Amino acid sequence: MNVGVSAKNVDILATNVDFSAKEPTMTDVDMAASLLDEIIGQRGVRETIKSMLERAYSELSKRNGAWTRRRVRAVFNKEASRIENREIEEMKAILDGRREQAAYRAETARIAALAVVRAKAQDCGEL
Repeated sequence: MNVGVSAKNVDILATNVDFSAKEPTMTDVDMAASLLDEIIGQRGVRETIKSMLERAYSELSKRNGAWTRRRVRAVFNKEASRIENREIEEMKAILDGRREQAAYRAETARIAALAVVRAKAQDCGEL
C-alpha cells in the first residue's frame, strides 16, 4: 500500500491552494450590532447603557412586537448566536426612514427659506 505522495502530486496540490490573505468579512452579528449602534444614535455624556437600549427597544418594538429588551441587549453585546434576516431588515428600515425624514425636513426648510426671501423681495418691490 503506497501512502506517500509523489513530487508530481505535491506540485499539483500546491497550485490548487490559494494562500493569499482574504479580507475579513463582517458577520451577521457584527452587522446587526453596527446597525443597532446607528439606531441608538448619539449618546449623552451621562446617559446609561440601559437608557440607550431602552430607546432602541422602543423604536424596534414599534416596528415589530417580536423584539424584546433581552434581544436588543443580546444584539448590542454581540451575544446573539444567530441573527434573523427580518431583524436586519427592520433595523435598516428604521434607518432608511430616518434618512427620508431628514431629507424631507431639509427640503421643507429650503422651501420655507425661499418663501421668506420671496416675501421680502415683494415687500421691497423687487419682483
